[in-house]
Amino acid sequence: MEPCDAAAYPRSASLYKQQRTIRVAAVGDLHVRERPRWDLAELFATLPERADLLVVAGDITENGRVGEAIYAAEALAAAGVPVYAVLGNHDLRGLRRRAFRQELEAVGVRVLVGEAAVATAAGVEIGIAGVSGSGGGFWSAEDWQKPRGRAFNAVAVRVRREAERLDHALRELHTPVKIVVTHFAPTPTTLGNEPLAKWWMLGNAELGRVIDAHQVDLVVHGHAHLGNRVGETPGGVPVRNAALPVTGGILVLRMEVDISLPTPMLGAFPEPDR
Repeated sequence: MEPCDAAAYPRSASLYKQQRTIRVAAVGDLHVRERPRWDLAELFATLPERADLLVVAGDITENGRVGEAIYAAEALAAAGVPVYAVLGNHDLRGLRRRAFRQELEAVGVRVLVGEAAVATAAGVEIGIAGVSGSGGGFWSAEDWQKPRGRAFNAVAVRVRREAERLDHALRELHTPVKIVVTHFAPTPTTLGNEPLAKWWMLGNAELGRVIDAHQVDLVVHGHAHLGNRVGETPGGVPVRNAALPVTGGILVLRMEVDISLPTPMLGAFPEPDR
């Protein structure tokens, strides 16, 4: 049973519409172990009937072990649709990171590390920019200029690196529809019941600023297990927290695209029934 909600996108639609529906499935925080406690096959069994592509918002595995990646790869291969994934902090725990990534890529999973990919659904090109992201907290642009000591400077290096990677990936995309996939949140609006003391660990404001500098239609992230599902960046870009503990299943978003315009544009989209 899939979760549903509704959202409105900022771009207006044409009066004389020729709509195409893009179905984007999203999930994060699978936390797969070598000896799984639940059946992944059941989670993905009906996906080809419900979605055109799947984005995975990190923490695919629990410990970043190659054995865990093998099992996760088998499950994702069975999804039956193109899969685009980013890595989460748990995926990066292991030392054999190249082998870990190779297991996923061997079954066709496109792992995005500050990279962009283009998918096609319903005759519409969809650009997907992916980056793990990082913690760091949510600050104003003015606060970001203030020194915070050695500990903060170490975090700030990763914040800047991941933000630059995302910016680079988005600059490569020239598609009518653009989706950003991260593990860490670009906004506090999806952090829900997460304790305030943990917010600095769950995402950072710089990711949101990069997203708002580009024409992005949807952001998907994970990591916030106690968060809420629906939020937005400061600039109004819709954000979905697809962490499995939050959604309880695979989230499927229907994006209505009007192709009657010279540049196809996104309007409001309804979620499918449960």
